[in-house]
Amino acid sequence: MPADDPVTRDPAGATTRYLRVRDRTLLILTDSPGADGLVSETFFPPGMLGVHETGPAARPDLTVVDTAHDPATVAELLRRTAETAVRGEYELTRDYRQPRFDTEGRTVFVLRDQNSDEVAALIRTEGRITLVRPRSGLGDRWLTRIIRDAATRIAKAAGSLVLHSSAFCHEGGAYLVVGDSGAGKSTTAIALARLLPSAGWMGNDRMHLDRDPDGYGVTACPLPLAVNKGSLDVMGITDFGSWSVRAGFPPAGSDWDRFHGEDKLKLSSQEVSRNLGVRVVPQAPLAGVILPRVDPEAGYSFGPATPAHAAEVITRNCFSLDDNLYGEDWLRVPVGRPVPPSLDAFLEHLGKLPVLRATVGSAADVVRLAAAFAERVRA
Repeated sequence: MPADDPVTRDPAGATTRYLRVRDRTLLILTDSPGADGLVSETFFPPGMLGVHETGPAARPDLTVVDTAHDPATVAELLRRTAETAVRGEYELTRDYRQPRFDTEGRTVFVLRDQNSDEVAALIRTEGRITLVRPRSGLGDRWLTRIIRDAATRIAKAAGSLVLHSSAFCHEGGAYLVVGDSGAGKSTTAIALARLLPSAGWMGNDRMHLDRDPDGYGVTACPLPLAVNKGSLDVMGITDFGSWSVRAGFPPAGSDWDRFHGEDKLKLSSQEVSRNLGVRVVPQAPLAGVILPRVDPEAGYSFGPATPAHAAEVITRNCFSLDDNLYGEDWLRVPVGRPVPPSLDAFLEHLGKLPVLRATVGSAADVVRLAAAFAERVRA
């Protein structure tokens, strides 16, 4: 495949799969087994972010082609493009801008992770996205990132309300765990998923909510579970040293062993299922909300939240109002006319459901919370 024209044909020997995202079909082609495996591991189980494997479509709504090359090939593509194209900028992630190059019929975007100097390229043409990136573990991750970005934009266009929330499933219902960064959402959700009978873990950091005739359906976004050692301590987990983790453990000298450390252990949904022994549930009807606080210095508490407090926390953590991850729609995902979500309607619906506050600081407190929660929702 020539470096100066990588979108003229599909890569030889590529793995082909079709993904259905709500009412849109994506055709995915990759010549990297690592990238293909990461897509399977990330969108596990089927239904994460509304993504399902499906059969071939005569005219997919979007084709995404992932091609791995030597770094010199990527650099040469960008160099040649810069010689003839109009240079600009775009917002790859909120407040993180990178160069773009506009030519007739295509736009070339520079891809660079915030934590790495490795450079990749994305070429956007009509109905097609082509990734040209190095053969590396970081390069393998771009395909999953693009699929997740596309699925998120499709969901938002359909009217999904997106909350900064973890979630767990109990007796078939989804319980959102909503709070600010550091409040203990991840710890609370995974701890209750492990301790409650007939429970399951739904996901970390972002939940999509869609209105239906009976209330709201909750769909998990496949972001890794990010925990530090303090969270594992609170859950009473001590055997993590034997775990097999794709992303690896935080390196020596990191602060992951501090309770509120910035460096965290990241687990895919498959790794959560395997290492923590919990069932992963991608979708469930909304059954309630917990507003958590995890603090080893605080005493245990549990009870109903006031409507005013719940509205304040949820409004502050609504990504539909101010999304800290997604900036401009530089991918131009083909969607219909966007349907605006209603936070007010969601808050009104919460008046019919249990909305609870909880503070825990130890493994014993977590066990106590699980028993109290089960009793409360059973009443």
